[in-house]
Amino acid sequence: MSATHKLLRFGVFELNLDSEELRKSGTLVKLAPQPFRLLVVLASHAGLVVTREEIKEQLWGEETYVDFEQGMNHCIKQIRTVLNDNADHPVYVETLPRRGYRFVAPVVSKNVPAPAAKIIKSLSGIQSDSLLLQRLEEARATTPAGSAAAPDAKVMVTKNEPEPSRVIPFHSTTAVGRADGPAPANKITSSAAAALAPEIVRLRRSLVRFHRVFVWAIVVLVLLVAGALYWQLHRP
Repeated sequence: MSATHKLLRFGVFELNLDSEELRKSGTLVKLAPQPFRLLVVLASHAGLVVTREEIKEQLWGEETYVDFEQGMNHCIKQIRTVLNDNADHPVYVETLPRRGYRFVAPVVSKNVPAPAAKIIKSLSGIQSDSLLLQRLEEARATTPAGSAAAPDAKVMVTKNEPEPSRVIPFHSTTAVGRADGPAPANKITSSAAAALAPEIVRLRRSLVRFHRVFVWAIVVLVLLVAGALYWQLHRP
């Protein structure tokens, strides 16, 4: 992006050609890219007739396969909507039947300095590299000769940040919270859980074996009952 921005001002509106923004009294107004480009063409030729052929050549190109007439009419409608303009009594865009359009409002062109880049602080509290290096150089420049070296850059940036919360392991919470008394009996430590793991595995395996035996017993019982019924029905 250039060091300056070119603006086109008319009435309460302002077109920023570099950032491609339309503002009304300083408030950003939404306008689709194609209608924005058409508005720039018309405002850049204020007081002059811009023919439909010139608009087609500049915005749609020679080899266009879309409905040019419908597309241009749609763009003009969107422009008039955001400018609150009236086709019958135009303040900004005048329609010249079968010729084109003319921007009738006076336009002032002006170049302004581009806004300075913003340095955004990250959630971790560490700032951008450029600011980090700047602070490090300032600290080195202000450090007297023979004194201790300048502090580390990371410490300089984060020295005013709140200290992160300490993370205490689960198995040590009882010892930290109640250092002067015995640990409660209802607290299960990680070592106890590890000791119970083999017992849990063996219990699950026993349940699986029992389930298999139970299923086979049901199958055998069903076969016996079916055989008995068959014999009762077909005995001589």
